[in-house]
Amino acid sequence: MCISSPKTPEAPPLPPPAPPPPTAADPAVARARADNRQRAALALGRDKTILTSGQGLSDGAGSSKKTLLGQ
Repeated sequence: MCISSPKTPEAPPLPPPAPPPPTAADPAVARARADNRQRAALALGRDKTILTSGQGLSDGAGSSKKTLLGQ
């Protein structure tokens, strides 16, 4: 009979510390903010040209069947 307990494995090494987050004064942050603002402005311009949904028009074409003249 063996009464000894099993040995515990060693803990893995700690990961390296995370780099500091970018600040608002960072030129890359300012450039990304300007790019996002420009992309949003361009997308807004395209929304104004779409006049129907993906389903198409909801009402008929507005035309009627041909009739004989004078009737």
